[in-house]
Amino acid sequence: MFIGHSQLVKDFKELARRGKLAHGYIFFGEPEVGKFYFAKHLANFLETGEFSISSRPLQDLMVIDSTKNLKTDAIGIESVRLIKNFVYKKPAVSSKRTLVIDNADNLTDKAQAAILKITEEPPENAFLILILNNPDVLLPTILSRMQKIYFGRLSNSEMENVIQSSHKATADKARDKKIIDLAWGRPGRAIHLLSDSITKKAESYAEKFLKLQGYARSKLIKEFIEEQKELSEEKEGSGELLLDRFFESLILKLRGNLINNAGTLKSALHRLFLIKSYNVNKRIQLEAL
Repeated sequence: MFIGHSQLVKDFKELARRGKLAHGYIFFGEPEVGKFYFAKHLANFLETGEFSISSRPLQDLMVIDSTKNLKTDAIGIESVRLIKNFVYKKPAVSSKRTLVIDNADNLTDKAQAAILKITEEPPENAFLILILNNPDVLLPTILSRMQKIYFGRLSNSEMENVIQSSHKATADKARDKKIIDLAWGRPGRAIHLLSDSITKKAESYAEKFLKLQGYARSKLIKEFIEEQKELSEEKEGSGELLLDRFFESLILKLRGNLINNAGTLKSALHRLFLIKSYNVNKRIQLEAL
């Protein structure tokens, strides 16, 4: 069952039934608000008539996601070759061949140019969805040829439904309230907080980080860096995920009081940029916050 974005669900169902879907859409908004989840539901609706997640692979859906390849964050020309082979074929059972590109922020320039060619003369049965946080990273010509759909945060009542519908649901109302407070209207984050051990660890580290000062904070940072290394050795990408989740949790907490935390928030964003862009000492960057 899809929870939230009820007007979008209604609108896209109606467009699909009337055969009025555009050839391409850009789903944008904050991370984990349901953009990708919505796209998968929509693809299943086009193929089966049910707005739900299919229990089997869909014949007329292709998903490209750079985060599944941990060696690179770029969606390059190799992926575009696969895309072309997919979109120029006729659908097997659906009315459309649905292509979903998640994390489209990572499309290389060459890949964007190839996508542009597809949007200039879209195949009759092709249906393209680009998913990203900020559409401004795309070529203006791509933006002009695709409809932009904004996905906002969910209400607290919708978030309650997300938690209750998850397989981790309990009668612990206090826990549910804490998850809702920490998730900030983002259902994907709520699910991660319920079931993802790395997200839980990151949340705990961020909470302690803001409470501690001086030597105690330095000790915590050392512990965090060591755990990150251990996770990286256990499974490729896990250590990087812990770091990303830590900064995400930290930034969300700081945004809760912008008046008092503006300086620290700016510093956190800058340190994250340095860590992700350059080979800098992570411990030094964290201690500089």
